[in-house]
Formats: sequence, C-alpha cells, structure tokens
Amino acid sequence: MIVWVSCVQAQQPFENIYYSTSGYQMNLTELNSGNLMTAFAWYPGVSLLDRDGNFIQSKCFYGDSVLTMGSIRKYSDNEVYFVTSYRKDSCTAMGSITVPYTHPAIGRMDSLGNILEFRHYALNAACGNSPGDLELTSAKDILVWGRDNRFFAFKVDSAGAPVWAKRFSNNGSFRFIKELPGGDLLAGFDMDTAGASVARLDAFGNFIWCKSYMRPMGRVHDAVVESDSSFIITGYTGSTPYKLFMMKLDGGGEVQWCRGYDAINGWSTLHRSRIETTLDGNFVFLATLAQAQYPYFFRPFLMKSDLNGDTLWTRSVGSDSYAYYTRDLLASSDGGFLFSGIVWGNLPEMNTGLPYIFKADSLGHFSCQDQAHPVQVLDLFPTDSSFVLTSVDGATVHPAFVNDTLFDPIAVYDACIVTSVPAPLQSKARRVSIRPNPTTGSFTVEFTDPLAAD
Repeated sequence: MIVWVSCVQAQQPFENIYYSTSGYQMNLTELNSGNLMTAFAWYPGVSLLDRDGNFIQSKCFYGDSVLTMGSIRKYSDNEVYFVTSYRKDSCTAMGSITVPYTHPAIGRMDSLGNILEFRHYALNAACGNSPGDLELTSAKDILVWGRDNRFFAFKVDSAGAPVWAKRFSNNGSFRFIKELPGGDLLAGFDMDTAGASVARLDAFGNFIWCKSYMRPMGRVHDAVVESDSSFIITGYTGSTPYKLFMMKLDGGGEVQWCRGYDAINGWSTLHRSRIETTLDGNFVFLATLAQAQYPYFFRPFLMKSDLNGDTLWTRSVGSDSYAYYTRDLLASSDGGFLFSGIVWGNLPEMNTGLPYIFKADSLGHFSCQDQAHPVQVLDLFPTDSSFVLTSVDGATVHPAFVNDTLFDPIAVYDACIVTSVPAPLQSKARRVSIRPNPTTGSFTVEFTDPLAAD
C-alpha cells in the first residue's frame, strides 16, 4: 500500500490594525515565502509582515525630497519596484511662497526594502505630477500614471529611459493601465465630461480607440484581462442611486454584457472597487459600503462572482463603533483573500485613521464580525461613445537621492478585541502572562525581554 502525503498551507483569517502611516495605494504584495510586503511604515517606506500579518521589519525612505509612497509592485521575489513623489527645484512662486515641482520617481528595491535604483522624471507640462500607481510589463517596462486629478501617464524601459509620456489638460485621472497579451495597453480613466472611460493604446502610447461609458458621471475602477480580446471592467454608474457595475468588453471596446449591484444603504462612491481572479477561475470583488442616509464610508464589502457576474457569496465585516474604507485586494496563493484600507474608531490614535489588513478564507469568512450582505443584481445596458484626447508629450529622466533608514517597529492590534484600549499582538515567544486571572485586586504581568512596545 502506497500513501501519498502532501502539505497544504492552511487559510488563517486575521483582522489586524497597524499604528503607522501608509502609502497611497496601500498595496499588498505576496512573496514566495508567504510573507507580505506593504507600504505601511513610519515616513514613506515599506514593511515586511508574516503570512498572519505580524510585523517583521520596516524600512523607510527618509529625505526632504521624498513624499508619500505611491505604490509598490513585485517583478520577482527579490525585485520590487515602487513609485513615489519627488520634490525638486522651483516651479513658480505665490507671493513669498516658492512652489517646487512635484515629479514622479521610480525606484527598485529587494524584498528587504533596500533601494537598488532611484530616478525621477520631469514631464513637459504642469508643476504637480504626483504619481498614483504603476504596472510592470512582461519585458520589465514600467507604466506610471497620476493620482487624483493629475491626468498623465508615461512608460519607461527596463533601464529607466522614457519611452513615451503624455499629460492631458482635461479634468480626469487614470485608474489602471494593463498590458495585453499582444503588447497593447488597456487604460481606464475618469473624465469630467465623459464619465467612465476605457482606451486601447499600442506599446508606444498611441491611441487605437478611446470610448466612454456611464456618461457623464460614471467612474471606472479596475480591470481583469481575460485575453487580448476580452476584458472585465468594474466601477460605479453615473446615475443615482449609484450602483457597482461589472462590464465585459471585447477587443474593440464593444459592451458584451454588464451587471449592476445595488446594496442596502448604497456604496461609498469616493472609494474605488477592486477585482481579482480567484484560484478556481472566478472573480473576487472588493468595495466600500456607505452609511445609512449618508454617502460616507462604513464597511468593507467582499463578493465572489462567476464568469457572468452572478454572485456566489457576499460578505461584509466590521464593528458598529468603527468606520472603514477599502484600498487594495489580494487573492492569496492559499485561496484566501486579503485587503487593506483605513479604519476610524474611538481611540486617540484613530482620529486621522489607521491602516488595516483583513484576511478572509476562500468562502469569505473572517475571524470575527463577518456577516452575509446580499445585493440586488441587475442587468445594465451601457452604450459606448468614441472621443479623442490631446496631450503634451515628452519627459526627461534625472537621478534621485534618498536614505533608507530603519525605524522602530510598528504596533499591530487585533481588530477583533480592540475596543477602548488596544491590545498589541504578541508572538508566542513574547506572549504576556497575567496572574491571578480573575484578579483579586492586584496582579502580576510577566513578559519576555526585549519588550517591543511602550
């Protein structure tokens, strides 16, 4: 008799809150070890967490010219790229106040956060070009685009040389740019007069087609590329009450089908949704629920759907005394789902919000405070409309400088037990012992050295 034995990494849900600052995208990057690299740190930087979200180490990029971390993306297990804002030279003056340029800067680091390369890029238009995100192509080219209403995008090759750059005068912003199997690019963006918009570009940034949907107030958020001629697009409709939508386009931008999702109390439309492919080939969807009677953020919403956009399960999670919004979504290699965001609560540290990471198992169940959250699924019928964008082109590359510095560990709190006084998570080697319990009026607290927090 032959017995086959195999080891499978268990899905271990957790809900952690971190006493630190965070990057703009709050990316969650999984390494081959199962550890997580995030843009949570003191000052712009990155931290390494274990597979249960516990702190391992942090590296900060300390310097007068470096602003908030924008985004990080893994190319290989020991080669991670990041984009941040870099302030340099004088652009203009407002009375006695000098306004410097804000340039996008691209860096390369190893999995421990050690910076290997760092450059900034001067676009040929506008003073403020803060970057929001980046994408890596199969050839290690890097695509970067602006945050908020910084309506620009550019591409550099693997050596850091600009390939193309475009800055648009319209009031809009890119939300994603993804490489297609044939080398073309799929871009999603919002624009004040066009609403949710999608464009196809060639590898050199030339528009093949550019179309708007959900006019004039719709918003596009994220995409999954199924093939060179099939894309799944997510976002919000432009009609009131707003609905989340999942829309399938063919290679020419024609709508194949579109599903809308209506939730009790609606959606927090200021915060983007995310979509990823699951291990079984379906889709997982992340969004932010709104508060009753107010369009403010309230709870994270997680949904799994089939390939046609029909729901398989829906979940929400969180405490009534806290308010959450979501940022990034990761379909973990063990079948679970992780997402990041910001939480506000009744602690002094949460007056301006703290970053969190929650992990659900493959069925969307959390370690605490999860519940089913049904939505109504509707068929929508958007039509596409072509339009043309014009841009100021060109960018130059320049060296950038920064010091990578180690700071004190960031504190980690278990969101399941945080009420009025937070309790830092402890590893098994540093677990606190309290006796007697229940107390008789006095008690002893024992812990192993070194103590990792105040």
